[in-house]
Amino acid sequence: MKYFKIKAATYNEALMELRKQHGDEAIPISHKYVKEGGFMNTKFLAKEVVELTAALHEKRQQSKMKAEPKSSFDVKVDNDVISGMLNKSAMENRTTVRKNTDNAASNQTLNDLINNINSMNSNLKKENEASKVRTEPVQSNPVFENEKSIYEKEFADIKETLRLLMEKEHETREIKVDKTPEELSSYKELLRKNDFDDAESDKMIHEVKNSLSREDMKDKFKIEKTLKDLVKTKIVTSGPIEIKTSKKKVVMLVGPTGVGKTTSLAKLGAHFALREGKRVAFITIDTYRIAATEQLKKYAEIMKIPVHVVNDQKEFKSVIDNEKSEIIFVDTSGRSHKNTMKISEIKSYADQIECDFEKILCISATTKKSDVMEIFKAFDSLEVNSVLITKTDETSFVGNVVDVADQYNKPISYIANGQEVPNDIAIAERDAIAGMIISETPY
Repeated sequence: MKYFKIKAATYNEALMELRKQHGDEAIPISHKYVKEGGFMNTKFLAKEVVELTAALHEKRQQSKMKAEPKSSFDVKVDNDVISGMLNKSAMENRTTVRKNTDNAASNQTLNDLINNINSMNSNLKKENEASKVRTEPVQSNPVFENEKSIYEKEFADIKETLRLLMEKEHETREIKVDKTPEELSSYKELLRKNDFDDAESDKMIHEVKNSLSREDMKDKFKIEKTLKDLVKTKIVTSGPIEIKTSKKKVVMLVGPTGVGKTTSLAKLGAHFALREGKRVAFITIDTYRIAATEQLKKYAEIMKIPVHVVNDQKEFKSVIDNEKSEIIFVDTSGRSHKNTMKISEIKSYADQIECDFEKILCISATTKKSDVMEIFKAFDSLEVNSVLITKTDETSFVGNVVDVADQYNKPISYIANGQEVPNDIAIAERDAIAGMIISETPY
């Protein structure tokens, strides 16, 4: 007897190869599943094959060698054969993965490998569906299902390994990223204190770095000037309130509670009455806060400016129509940005005005950026024309309001920097605001 071994993807394929090489005289003795072809002599990406041990009588083998080979043979095509076809395709695909993995460093990225694996899974499923169409319905084969689950697990292991490699590569890249130069680190921190987010801060610092030479990076004045110019691109100003000839002007101040609307209104009224020589009148629809109304009346008495307290929209429209002043300032009650109903009430007053009309949103510089975003969103229905930043004397940072105003395309009209009437208010200027942000200088 002569013994020999044949390896194939499945037992049926090994049996077919045995019949092809040695005919019906060969006797299959045993078979087992073995691993071969692992990546770098490991079990990673190794394929599983069947090793068939068979025997053949010496004399019969010689007579077989003299005889002409059979032109055909009968093999029953059943589930095992179909399974073998699918498994063979799967192993060819896995071999491709192994080759791609070996050459990944020079030919493919890790992302390409994962895409290949997904494509192989898809192809394997398509072949499985095609085999179901070409063959008669058969009963479930436990061996095939077991082999299928093994391949699916191996695919999952491959994908997980590649994912870990990608994460490691990403961490390596992050380590190699250039750090902020020491000369610019304090300015990056300054931008963050002004509530510019990390992405925006990094972008501006990167532009400063690319704009300056190594020698210029040693000059603090040049660094500040370059960064200031970048910040100025985010600032839009509207200029002062304009009064058109022969037209009545109405200016309404709106905003949340406690931002200083009444004081700001008194400052603007004093400016136009005492410095511009205009006929000015005050209207307050803030009947909720008695103290605010009394405060405005006191300012009006000192500056000899008429003041009207109205309780409804009809009375409000009547006062607007009959008032002979050139500019009328309207003080509104402070409303929480979360109270949309009360903001709608203010809008109902604004809708009564038919002459030249301007709405200014007052926001405190001390408000955190997330709340500033909510305030802009809530008062957006009023379609405000500009922004008045208050309480800049209570903080060194105004970037929170500037950045959000830029996002909402709202220009800045005035800066209020104290409680003194009429002095502590100024027309907003880009250079001065940028200077507050970069140099922490007061307005």
